[in-house]
Amino acid sequence: MINENKGIQSVERAMMILETIAAAGGEIRLVDLAAQSGLHKSTLHGLLNTLATMGYIARRGTHYALGLRLREIAQPLNDADALLREAFAPALRSLAERSGETCFLAAPCGTREYLYMDALEGSGNLRVASPRGRRAGLTTSAIGKIFLAFDEDLRRSLRRADLLPAELEIELEGIVTHGYALDLEEAEPGLNCVALPLRLQGRVVAALGVAAPASRLPKTALCKLANHAMREMFDMLKL
Repeated sequence: MINENKGIQSVERAMMILETIAAAGGEIRLVDLAAQSGLHKSTLHGLLNTLATMGYIARRGTHYALGLRLREIAQPLNDADALLREAFAPALRSLAERSGETCFLAAPCGTREYLYMDALEGSGNLRVASPRGRRAGLTTSAIGKIFLAFDEDLRRSLRRADLLPAELEIELEGIVTHGYALDLEEAEPGLNCVALPLRLQGRVVAALGVAAPASRLPKTALCKLANHAMREMFDMLKL
């Protein structure tokens, strides 16, 4: 179990610096990094110096850029992500064809978020744009609820941090029973979603999601879609 109350501040700050540089396109001016990070000048320079010495960032005049060492340590993860996308590509395509709506492939990312790994946009009016590469919260989305429902360690981590409401705990029990999760305008007003667990060798490693305007995909339609998908796509959802 991950204990959210035992974070190390210097590590959190270093990771925040890397994420800020990445969000800026891989390179950022020192003055902008200082403003966005909110760190004291001496603290920021110390962290930047350490990261640059190790090759995780590179200094270019008044700018700082992501370093090549990040590519080295990320390669095994890139390979694993590619395998996961390839393994569940048939399920993603099939669900998109069945629903005609925007469909997502996502995987857990820490104790509070998940990452959209792939997406296929719907063909109808009022399409939901692809969120590929974005992160989203676990507790208010259908996809996030899938990861919580099937991961006891993850639930314990959030429970210990007092981030798992009692009503959500009850909902998660129902998700395990029914096999799918719903988001009825919780993450975004006017948007409904349904999500299904994806298993690899018996373990939930990812999730499929479908999103559409609530007027076009009400609760009854979401449940019907989920039940049909679980029955007719069984071999694609469990590998």
